[in-house]
Amino acid sequence: MGQGLSKKKCDFMIPENNKNHHTEEISTERLIVRRGQPFTITVSFSAPIHNYLQQMKRTFLIVQTGSHRYKADEIQTEFPISSLGDQKQWSAAVEEQDPNFWTLCVNTPANAPIGQYTLLLRASKSSHFLGNFTLLFNPWCRDDEVFLANEAQRQEYILNQDGIIYQGTENTVLAQPWDFSQFEEDMVDICFILLALGEHFQREKDPAQRKNPVHICRAVAAMLNCNEFRCLTECEPGQHSNGIPPSTWLGSSPILRQWIASKFQPVCYGQCWVFAAVLCSVLRCLGIPTRVVTGYTWAHNTKSSLSVDEYYDEDGTLLTQDNTAHVWTFHVWNECWMARTDLLPEYSGWQALDATCQEKSKGPSFCGPAPVHAIKEGDTQVDYDVCYFFAAINAKCQVWIHKADDTLKPAFGGTKYTGNNISTKSVGSERCEDITHNYKYPEGSLQEKKVLDKAYRNMKELDTTTSSTTTQFISIPTALEEPVNLFIHLQSNSSLQLGQDITLSIEVFNHSGGKKATHLVVGIQALHYNGVPIAQLWKEEFHFNLQSNSVNNLQVSVPYTWFGKELGENHLLRLTAVLRDEDSFYMYLAQEDISICDSPLTIEFPENMVQYEPSTAKISLQNPLMEPLEQCVIAVTGQGLIYRQRNYKLGSVQAKSTQELQIPFTPTRAGPRRLTACLTCLQLQNLKSYRTTNIAAA
Repeated sequence: MGQGLSKKKCDFMIPENNKNHHTEEISTERLIVRRGQPFTITVSFSAPIHNYLQQMKRTFLIVQTGSHRYKADEIQTEFPISSLGDQKQWSAAVEEQDPNFWTLCVNTPANAPIGQYTLLLRASKSSHFLGNFTLLFNPWCRDDEVFLANEAQRQEYILNQDGIIYQGTENTVLAQPWDFSQFEEDMVDICFILLALGEHFQREKDPAQRKNPVHICRAVAAMLNCNEFRCLTECEPGQHSNGIPPSTWLGSSPILRQWIASKFQPVCYGQCWVFAAVLCSVLRCLGIPTRVVTGYTWAHNTKSSLSVDEYYDEDGTLLTQDNTAHVWTFHVWNECWMARTDLLPEYSGWQALDATCQEKSKGPSFCGPAPVHAIKEGDTQVDYDVCYFFAAINAKCQVWIHKADDTLKPAFGGTKYTGNNISTKSVGSERCEDITHNYKYPEGSLQEKKVLDKAYRNMKELDTTTSSTTTQFISIPTALEEPVNLFIHLQSNSSLQLGQDITLSIEVFNHSGGKKATHLVVGIQALHYNGVPIAQLWKEEFHFNLQSNSVNNLQVSVPYTWFGKELGENHLLRLTAVLRDEDSFYMYLAQEDISICDSPLTIEFPENMVQYEPSTAKISLQNPLMEPLEQCVIAVTGQGLIYRQRNYKLGSVQAKSTQELQIPFTPTRAGPRRLTACLTCLQLQNLKSYRTTNIAAA
């Protein structure tokens, strides 16, 4: 290796370096570091080095990386070893030396491309391999574009592997557990493979682009659901006979492992919350602070129109075209934290990123990253796809009644407002945080009107300067002039316990000065999360006369047995009441979405559990129904508690009875650890329960 220098070995000091770089949960056997932060290595020599200063001047380090593991030398940087080093660029400084070894402090730039690196030592004309290391984004480094100042947020949005994804309805936000498992064995390698394929699909050939978190987000999002190599296949809700139902996935790791094992065949199946959860896992693993966000009453595929329509028949049954709906009960996407150096400074911070395909002028594609601040302010001209997010949470939905003679009549009282109760998991707790104020001003406020006007002007101006294929806002919706004669109010339990009957209260007000003859139809239908109806479960008609300035109050009870067997995997029901004025034939509609919210599973842990000591958890399945639960299977998972996912077959659980399951496990990691259980059976699916416990260090 040059006169007087002969390398014996190189110690990457992996335990110390990985701990300092917050990567010890990823690996204790390979060097994984974050950019903009130094790491230390020790090079030992076969023969003593006595002319230290002279030899140091002739010795260099070389780093090589590329967009693919077989092209690791696409980017190569050589830098000298000095006594000081430079923290702003690739550099190396001698921290300690004697004739037999040098301890070097290696600095990486805060804007270095992330990836798999090779480290070489060059002395004179010979280069010798020291080892490989992985470089990630660094939210702890002030000069990194993904820097996040708050330590509690870094712990949550980078290091936390136990997630919560919100489903249900805007009135009953339901927490569903998810195991992000971003630091599980081999996950970092899978993430870089997925990134490389995403770059190939996006036709990004410059590996230097990997310094840019916007580029990384777009390349990874493209891989979730929008190309031939995609990681997941989307299915129509309820249509998953040849794969795994989206609601039964408990974490990201089994999905990504299956994708790798099948040599990049799309995994069946995913829906919006699965795409968002896997995307969160990958981006957290790569070092970009990421969280999962749910919005309720989401206008999907609006093509950026601020006005969407829903259609019902005269009995209150929701009608859809081509099995699609414009208004989803809920939708799930991601937010990523970064500085937007490509945009104005005020657009830095949280960026909305949606891996669920939207219909665009150039075909289906993901959306984002779009600055959340730009969405709130109506700056719809800003990259990327601000207009799609803005329309999805600001469109107003007009309801129409499709009559038997094929005519359409407006349903007064049925206007819906989208983008409600936008929710994410709170930092450091399992509480739900409402972040709607980050996305929009209060409904009906002066600020909201100004933003809507600005967004419309922006899109109209864009439309006049671009081709006719450009997506545009067709109009700012105006409220229909509603007659004030009648008013209908529908109320029910916003959430139901499993096996509970539905109690409906319908009030019909007559504000006119005369008597009114009316026809009322009350109905219940099961609903998929994307607004597509499953089946009409029950309806009942009423005819009554309303006296002038009076109110009629109806109380209706619907037994669970009438609707329980038709629940979809998201356990959503839509209640409707359609009122017809027999004199004027005006139609009035009231509706409410409700969800079944409880799980029949409970989890119990023993007290005082210690790392590496065998223990047992107890899972109880209580059947609250008047019939047996048949072919019951409980899936159990828990990072640091059990190895991967276990499935337990219980057979049948009799009506109104309880069955217990003992889960032996040996905790391998200390600290807060979560156990998740999911029940599937012939009658029910997607019933999950979870519990977090603290494991004492050994």
